[in-house]
Amino acid sequence: MIFLVLILVFTVIALLDVPGFVRGKYWRDLGVFLFFYFLSFTLLFLYFMDVAIPSPIKGVIFIFRDVLHLSYEPG
Repeated sequence: MIFLVLILVFTVIALLDVPGFVRGKYWRDLGVFLFFYFLSFTLLFLYFMDVAIPSPIKGVIFIFRDVLHLSYEPG
C-alpha cells in the first residue's frame, strides 16, 4: 500500500513541475530536476524496502581525508 502512495505522490509532483520546465524550454533545469527527482525516488523506495542506505558523509570524509589529504584539527 505504501508503495502505491509513494508512486502516486511522485507522479503528482512530476505532473505539476515538469510541464513548466518544458513550456519554458528550461532543458538543463529539467535535467537537474529529473536527476534529483529520480535519486530521491530511488532512495525513498530503498528506505521503504528496509535496505541499509550508507551515510553520504563517509564518502565525503574519504574524499577529503584520503584523496585530497586534507584534515581538520579542532581547537
